Amino acid sequence: MAKPVECRIVGMPDGRFAVIAVLASGKVFRHAGLTSLAEAEESVGMLRDLMAACGAPVVVEVSNRLGTQVGVRVDQAVGSGGT
Repeated sequence: MAKPVECRIVGMPDGRFAVIAVLASGKVFRHAGLTSLAEAEESVGMLRDLMAACGAPVVVEVSNRLGTQVGVRVDQAVGSGGT
């Protein structure tokens, strides 16, 4: 089974959002300049779909502008009991 991908939605000081994903290998990917939380969540949804096709679960953490955690949810890979 593929290892989980850690993903975080971060609120930036300018009011925009960024999605940061970290693979098990430690490689970091960033999608910045998203204008709304809905757009950031859509980006995470596309990542979730892509990683589910590879059998890798995505762990999503939502952070506020100060970097503190405001909520966490765990999304499972397709076929592992998740949706």
